[in-house]
Amino acid sequence: MPMFAVLPAKTKLLDLETICGIVAQFQPASSWPSPRDSFGKASGMKGKSCRIINSLISSLGVLLIGLVASVHPSRSSSFQVIEQLTSVPDGWTQGPAPDKSLILRFRLAVHAEKEAIFHQKVVDISTPGHPLYGSHMKRDEVKDFLRPRSEVSAQLILWLTSGGLSSVKIKDDGAWISFDATVDQAERLLNTRFYSFIDEQTKGSIIRTLEYSVPVSVASHVRMIQPTTRFARLQPQGSTLLRVTAPSMEQQTKKEEVNCYQLITPSYLCTIYNIPCSKEPQCTPSKVGVSGYLEQYAQYTDLQLFLSTYVPEAPDVNFSVQSINGGLNIQDPSVRSMEANLDIQYVLGLAPASNVTYYTTGGRGKFIPDLDAPDPAQNSNEPYLEQLHFLLDLADEDLPDVLTTSYGENEQSVPAGYAESACSLFAELGARGVSVIFSSGDSGVGSSCKSNDGTNRTAFTPIFPGACPFVTSVGATRGMNPEIAVAFSSGGFSERFDRPSYQQEAVQTYLNKLGNRWDGMYNPAGRAYPDVAAQGVSYSIFDKGELIIVDGTSASAPTVAAVVSHLNALRLSHHKPVLGFLNPWIYSTGFEGFTDIVDGGSTGCAGTEIAPGVPTGYVGYASWNATEGWDPVTGFGTPDFSKLVELLPKDGEAPL
Repeated sequence: MPMFAVLPAKTKLLDLETICGIVAQFQPASSWPSPRDSFGKASGMKGKSCRIINSLISSLGVLLIGLVASVHPSRSSSFQVIEQLTSVPDGWTQGPAPDKSLILRFRLAVHAEKEAIFHQKVVDISTPGHPLYGSHMKRDEVKDFLRPRSEVSAQLILWLTSGGLSSVKIKDDGAWISFDATVDQAERLLNTRFYSFIDEQTKGSIIRTLEYSVPVSVASHVRMIQPTTRFARLQPQGSTLLRVTAPSMEQQTKKEEVNCYQLITPSYLCTIYNIPCSKEPQCTPSKVGVSGYLEQYAQYTDLQLFLSTYVPEAPDVNFSVQSINGGLNIQDPSVRSMEANLDIQYVLGLAPASNVTYYTTGGRGKFIPDLDAPDPAQNSNEPYLEQLHFLLDLADEDLPDVLTTSYGENEQSVPAGYAESACSLFAELGARGVSVIFSSGDSGVGSSCKSNDGTNRTAFTPIFPGACPFVTSVGATRGMNPEIAVAFSSGGFSERFDRPSYQQEAVQTYLNKLGNRWDGMYNPAGRAYPDVAAQGVSYSIFDKGELIIVDGTSASAPTVAAVVSHLNALRLSHHKPVLGFLNPWIYSTGFEGFTDIVDGGSTGCAGTEIAPGVPTGYVGYASWNATEGWDPVTGFGTPDFSKLVELLPKDGEAPL
């Protein structure tokens, strides 16, 4: 372990310039060389060697080694910090500096001057009755709308090229600039020092920094640059995905089993939600995209077993695969496949006439540490940016009509700039007519229930991206007659995103009933989620050739996606645009097509250790209760397809 790793977190770290100032008291300046300091800036010191530095280090010993080896850059009035972490994330150890010639690929998000106007336009396009309803934007139209002023782009490009980057390694895509740089170039540009950070359990490593800056002259134009400060931590929202021995097929088919042990199957969901689950297309099929991350691979053989068992009238339907960022879809029983199989099997099982694409995205993302993934093996986060940029670069006719994703993470573990940038990209998909659906999460009101801002404040912890205002977030229910909220169904109020206008009335009605309960535990002005719900317990799937049972909002999201696919197909058959961003419709009139869930509630904040010696926040009887109207466990409730058809926006023309 590097010696500097044992220093206390609050130890004051000295930069090389300060050290040199100390040494200068003992030796004439003429004896100094003209090195670059540890962050690539000319120090202004003269001479031909650094013997004095070596001598000083020898005399001060281990402590000074720790001080010199700091990951934090020296501050300069000409640079402005964009993002920083207060310490190395839990589960990671700072390792050696990487090879300076190693090439890294970065994405720079430019502050979009018209972003607020764009977000309002997305809501207008998606609000029934508005003159713009259904007028989805084209790819180039979105890019042009968000493109910064030419002088802003020129200034940023000049900064990059003046740092030694070749113009051929820089791609200006309007609101985003991507560039390749060596470690040495990146350290100079960002006034920082990159290190390898080692996963304490797996011993794998990534190259990151704890802080980076840009020149003051361009700082106002930069929202974020990644990969820098974000360490990986994503989980499928099947933290409750369970491999449980399923009852025999004979038991499953017995009608009397329904009341005591109801396994969820496509036919059961089609019955309770009035979904027309037929392979024969009565209208134009719509396109559904399923997100795949973290080396989860959907298995063709498991799909065929599932279809032959539960959807025998559609044994030959299948899905296509689209690789993003080197993503694979390995067909082998030894690979991880449970989440991918669940999503694919239920989208196709409920909407077999849909054209389904599995978007398998390679790579891992980045995060800010909190308590919910102290096991370093869980410190993995799907690269949203890679997937989103790929999709947004597609031609309009190649985009999916629905995109369902069953992954998420604690909102506070995502740097603000990253979360805002990703959420804005989801808005771009909505503007182009894509219904973006996310599982709300499986931690109820919260699991760690401790803030990671240095205050260790006990509070409910929302989930990202489920709390992004431009996605439709899906909670979980169980049972029937009555259908009730599941304790693990995540929901609440974002700490990052304000409550959008489309949900003001519904959420304020809930808050008025809630009163002062849980004051200080949540942000009442934040984006409230989930929006809707679906069954989330005891889903039957095939994985590695075996029939197993899984739970989680991971199952709820693809179920809702299949319902939306049927609605889109109906609209397409009447030459209407697809629904696109769903929430303004749901909150204005569509909510009447969902069955209100008024029983059950979520739990969380139990104070149990997530890892040995890592306490979590305790809140006695913490819960969001399901109640009449919208609530932060099940949203507006579960879908009734036949009612939703009647509530489809009229557009002033045909009834659909």
